[in-house]
Amino acid sequence: MENLTSPTNNIENTTNLIMQAFRHFKIQANDVLTYEQLIPYLEEHDEHNHFKDVQREAEYHLMKEAHATPDASGLRLTPLGYNTLQDNQ
Repeated sequence: MENLTSPTNNIENTTNLIMQAFRHFKIQANDVLTYEQLIPYLEEHDEHNHFKDVQREAEYHLMKEAHATPDASGLRLTPLGYNTLQDNQ
């Protein structure tokens, strides 16, 4: 992955990685992707660790798009988010 410099690009990249993590862990609608699953996934797949600077903004973006909602232990995948993952396979 290229060394992203734009905060917008970093947010978009992290948002996409979070959605990939939902798919990777086979999270179903209304189930939670825990931070214990998510953080190691992001560390492994974002070779420059840009997610550390923009993770909260990426999560907020997913919430605005109604793909995920906050949960005490991580992010809950909404039915819309689940359908988006199914449509993009």
